[in-house]
Amino acid sequence: MPKIAVTSLGCAKNLVDTEIMLGQLNEAGWEVTQDFQSAELILVNTCGFIEAAKRESIAEILKMAEYKKPGFGNCRKLAVAGCLVQRYAAELSKEIPEVDFWIGLGQIDKIVAIINGEKCPDFSEPPFLNQANLPRWRATLKHTTFIKVAEGCVRNCAYCAIPLIKGGFRSVKPEAIINEVKQMVDQGVREFNLIAQDLTMYGYDLEPRTSLPRLLERLIVEAKPPWIRLLYANPFGVGPELLKMIAEEPSICNYLDLPFQHINARILKLMNRVESPELLREKLALIREIVPDIVLRTTFIVGFPTETEAEFLELADFVAEGNFQHAGVFAYSREEGTKAYSLQPQISEKIKQRRRKLLMEKQQKISAAFLAREIGKEALVLIDKILPDGRAVGRSTAFAPEVDGVIYLERTGRQPGEFVKARITGSGAYNLTAVEIDS
Repeated sequence: MPKIAVTSLGCAKNLVDTEIMLGQLNEAGWEVTQDFQSAELILVNTCGFIEAAKRESIAEILKMAEYKKPGFGNCRKLAVAGCLVQRYAAELSKEIPEVDFWIGLGQIDKIVAIINGEKCPDFSEPPFLNQANLPRWRATLKHTTFIKVAEGCVRNCAYCAIPLIKGGFRSVKPEAIINEVKQMVDQGVREFNLIAQDLTMYGYDLEPRTSLPRLLERLIVEAKPPWIRLLYANPFGVGPELLKMIAEEPSICNYLDLPFQHINARILKLMNRVESPELLREKLALIREIVPDIVLRTTFIVGFPTETEAEFLELADFVAEGNFQHAGVFAYSREEGTKAYSLQPQISEKIKQRRRKLLMEKQQKISAAFLAREIGKEALVLIDKILPDGRAVGRSTAFAPEVDGVIYLERTGRQPGEFVKARITGSGAYNLTAVEIDS
């Protein structure tokens, strides 16, 4: 069998696309390998969301192109897909002639035909949705996965290029999602991380119209997944019905990832966010009233154009007030085509990085305090892997894969994919230690 190696950059939504492309290539007779030197075909799935991601993607393309050189690798063809391609295909094809195939977001399901020379890319097609439940060659741990339930966005935040790259919001039909989850449950998957640019908008565009709570109800009854985790939920769309489901349904993790981005009223308005500071605080109070033990992850943006030092300090104070267990802090990235691109004054990179560092330091203390409070508590831990020294690495519902910390479990006879009842024994800046206890 010919061999393909892949490198997937960017978010989990991108990873799902990578897995679908690999699934099709594998069915067409390609063997997936991690050895780039032996691969005849190399696929790079790029990110083009912010400037740093674009630089990383271009660097990775050039790195993979080296494997086409005699004596360096066995690569005959180099394929590049993803958001960077969708956004800059014309420029990239001129600047990087080493690439043989450029694949837009609308051709994820046509990669075999493109590789075989049977179809030319058409970048006018809308981003691919897995409505037909195409096979996936999963690159994650075998017991955890991401389920993309929608593509695109209509929020039009002033800093965000997603609508430019992926267009408006489009939901995957419930039947396709349920069938995919059913199949994976049968294959031993234990954790299903639902992802979209905004989960709370799920189903509004479908006919008949549906919603995230209705999808969750059907998933729980028809597919019976052990864990469902909700990622990327816009605060505006989080309401009592969804929160009550999280509180009452054991299979839905008491965890929400909801981007706040800022707390200053003027900056939120400039960002074109629909939430006011008052609404954000009301949402926080509502969430914690209905789900008192919920774990919250958020993101903040510092250095948005015109942000004053006083407005930044207001955000810094809110980090302590909000008391989020997990948070990511991003320095504003100026993206052409977005509403914020022409705003003046732009904040210097030095100031942005100073502000980011300060917020990260404040958040680290909050996260550490949260972890310290977990000591002595019992938790259900999903084992991810076993270390050479016999310890297990796992996560409770408080930790999403790849973005949060982990729990180190003392020697155990269990295997990856198993659930273990454990008692937390220690904490660090981001991780916990635990011992297995009798079920």
